[in-house]
Amino acid sequence: MVAKRGLDYMPPFTYAALRVSSGLAAVVVLVVLRRRLTLPARRDLPVVLSVGLGQVAAGTALMNVALQVVPAGRSAILVYTMPLWVAVIQVLVLRAAPARAELAGLAIGMAGIVALVDPTATDWGAPGELRGAALLLLSAAIWAATSIHVRRHRWTSPPLDLQPWQLLAAAVPLAVLALLLEPGARVRWEPATIGILLYSGPLATAFAFWASQSVTRSLGPLAATVGFLGVPVVGLAAGAVLLGETLSPIDLGGFVLTAGGILLVTRPRAPAAGAGAGEPGSGAPEGLRPNAPAAE
Repeated sequence: MVAKRGLDYMPPFTYAALRVSSGLAAVVVLVVLRRRLTLPARRDLPVVLSVGLGQVAAGTALMNVALQVVPAGRSAILVYTMPLWVAVIQVLVLRAAPARAELAGLAIGMAGIVALVDPTATDWGAPGELRGAALLLLSAAIWAATSIHVRRHRWTSPPLDLQPWQLLAAAVPLAVLALLLEPGARVRWEPATIGILLYSGPLATAFAFWASQSVTRSLGPLAATVGFLGVPVVGLAAGAVLLGETLSPIDLGGFVLTAGGILLVTRPRAPAAGAGAGEPGSGAPEGLRPNAPAAE
């Protein structure tokens, strides 16, 4: 909802660049005060680029472009389908054998997505509506893939120490895109603009991406992303209360289906006889299996 309001004051790529830059400034101050500002180790460069270019730059840019045409409530639901895409990637790419409950969860969750972009409730003839929904789903898939990388990466430095470089990796291409695609962009500098950037940058970018990585490292991508389901609830409520968006029974039913599917996907399986949770043969979802502690 705040991101959609931000687009009332500035164009999408300019907003993305300012949002990430303000988050970068805040986290640099924090890391400098902790005397931890150092160049990232070569071993951590893949996760710096993965998070910076994938989750932060691509995710923010895709969301801002889509929010110009897709209602905030539906946008929140589509963006936070990340757990479903985590499961899909683990099955198709990592060849993790799914249980029947996981397959059922995927089917139910995908049905929820279809309901949320219900052809009878959405004006697909409106300029950009279908493209906006596709961009939001792509953003969710990129976040899911990056979350899996965050979990599987062997960290040399903790996420907070790498945060300045991740945000810098995002800020540079976003600034270039803003200059190329929005030359002479006009920003309405009002008190609301400052408030939106202070929330979007230090809180919704710097803190949120650091917290997401920290939780994903500890719990795995499935368990971490399922926690984001609370965000669409707020998005739906805020879109209805503050923006006057209408919630149809199909919208509510789609959310219930999506949430139910994700719960089925992420529910731990019973360990096989003689196998501990997370050990070979336990049947626990790959994203929930603990791995060796990452080096700090």
